[in-house]
Amino acid sequence: MGAPSWATIKLDMTLTATESCEALQSIKKRRNAGNVRLIPGERYHVIGKNRSREATHYLLKLEDASPSLRWVPINCGNLGELPGAEPQPSSPIKTPKPESPEPSEPENNTLPPVPSIDLPNLDSSRQGDFLLALSWQPAFCETRPTKAECRNQSTDSFEADNLALHGLWPQPRGNDYCGVSGEIKRLDKARRWDELPPIELSPQTREALAEKMPGYASNLHLHEWYKHGTCYSNSPEEYYRESLSLMDQVNDSLVQELFEENLGQRISGREIRQAFDRAFGDGTGQKVEVACARDINQGRREMVQELRILLKGKVEVGTNMADLLAEAPRTSQGCRMGLVDFAGVDR
Repeated sequence: MGAPSWATIKLDMTLTATESCEALQSIKKRRNAGNVRLIPGERYHVIGKNRSREATHYLLKLEDASPSLRWVPINCGNLGELPGAEPQPSSPIKTPKPESPEPSEPENNTLPPVPSIDLPNLDSSRQGDFLLALSWQPAFCETRPTKAECRNQSTDSFEADNLALHGLWPQPRGNDYCGVSGEIKRLDKARRWDELPPIELSPQTREALAEKMPGYASNLHLHEWYKHGTCYSNSPEEYYRESLSLMDQVNDSLVQELFEENLGQRISGREIRQAFDRAFGDGTGQKVEVACARDINQGRREMVQELRILLKGKVEVGTNMADLLAEAPRTSQGCRMGLVDFAGVDR
């Protein structure tokens, strides 16, 4: 395990199990690879909890589970001091044979139909070359902890275990600010995004952006629209509906699982590209560049901060990303290796 950026409070204690609780990879998604459960009466190594106040879950290090980092509710046992200088290994993990597969809970990643609103001259699709930028927001927040979207980040946030939307950028580079006035361009370049004119979005799309584009709290959605979206469509609604549709496909894939299963650990650019190959087809990983950032507050460690995904073709809501990746040009790998940072800013 690498040097994690703790989402909440770091602990070095034991939990004596009183209940046969599930040991989850994700609190939100309730994923439990291997059907791992605690054994009542056995003792486990606790390395963190999900909140500084009113915590609901403890983070355990289970050496015999894969992945080894697991969340359990705090009422699953009694917390105690860790004996000795060295942490004791976890007890053997009980892995019962599943009687029957439980149906997974549907994840509400599908956006509702576009409501009937007055949007002029909508095209049915976008054709061309694009770059989809998806952020690992916890790493971004380590470098900009005072941003509005970073001050309240927690392990319950969408971005704690999902990639977040940065933007969808028509290519080539420099294809931006299409039909935008000089005043809007000046405000945007000065990062005075709160002074940019508001854009028309349906309530459903605005709600989805507020969750899946954390920078919405800092008016990132206005910056992205005026700089990039205006060269994509004449409708902010279409631009963001289609951007979110592409992002959701990544978060519904093995790529998201790779990040979630390696929280607090380092992964390589090669592993990320291989995850794309498995999720979207051989060779698609070569269309992905990994960008890392250095956290000067934690030993200048390298953190995975963003995936820059090249796409080519016709984009609509529901367009298969595998097809767009297959047609896109190759790009360099970028960062060789970086930490998958936990949500919450180290202070």
